Amino acid sequence: MGGSNKQTSTTTNEPYSAAKPLLNQGMGDALNLYKQGNLVKPNTMNTVVPYAQQTTQAMGGLQSLGQANTGGQGLSGQLQGIIDSGGYNDNQMTALGGIKDAATGAFDINSNPAYGQVRQRAMDAASNAAALNASGAGRYGSGTHTNAAATAVGNVAADMDLGEYRNWQGRKDAANTQLFNAGQQGQSNMGNAYQGMQDAYNPLLQVGSMNEDLMGRALNDQLRIAQERQNAPLANIQALQGIASGAGNLGSSTATAQGPSNTLSNIAGAGLGGASLLSGGGGKL
Repeated sequence: MGGSNKQTSTTTNEPYSAAKPLLNQGMGDALNLYKQGNLVKPNTMNTVVPYAQQTTQAMGGLQSLGQANTGGQGLSGQLQGIIDSGGYNDNQMTALGGIKDAATGAFDINSNPAYGQVRQRAMDAASNAAALNASGAGRYGSGTHTNAAATAVGNVAADMDLGEYRNWQGRKDAANTQLFNAGQQGQSNMGNAYQGMQDAYNPLLQVGSMNEDLMGRALNDQLRIAQERQNAPLANIQALQGIASGAGNLGSSTATAQGPSNTLSNIAGAGLGGASLLSGGGGKL
């Protein structure tokens, strides 16, 4: 005789009887929280760390320092004056003026009163010496005496003037060298002064950067809170699904197996199936 070669068995997994009320209560509470949107709540607490009192005090000091030395005030005004003067402060400008005069001025034997006094004393000494010589020779007041005195005085004056001219040339050459170096130094000073004027703004930049950092952290925290609020509905669904999946091993399952193909096996299989049905109809735990 023929028959079906399929055999079906049903397996039911039930939780521990004492745990059922707990599972039902937990699932019910979770569902109620989900319906209210309270299963997962966004964290809206401000997590930005504010500035400490010492920090704000230091920031105030830096800001005052920057304001007092920028915009033409304090250090910036002095540095701008150096730039406007070609790279020199007032004292340096005075010294530079002397160097320029020495480097570009014409030779003037009478420009140095001190030299004129020394020159006059030397000439007087030469004249006196000639007078003494003439007096000793009995020729004082003679033409010979006059010529000798004039020659002696003229030689002294010429020698001293030549020496003074050579000294002036040396000073002039040195002054030109100093003037050239001063020009290069002035360019360097202007660069340093310009950099110094920029550096005067560093305290303000520091304070600004610190305020920008605080504002950035505050905005990031606001974005975090907004994202948590936006994601709250999805997070509630995911949390509910996660709770529900915890009961995934409970409930009923049905399995179908390939049965025997001969008549005796079919009869035996039918008997087993009936016994399974009777067992299933008898009740559950």
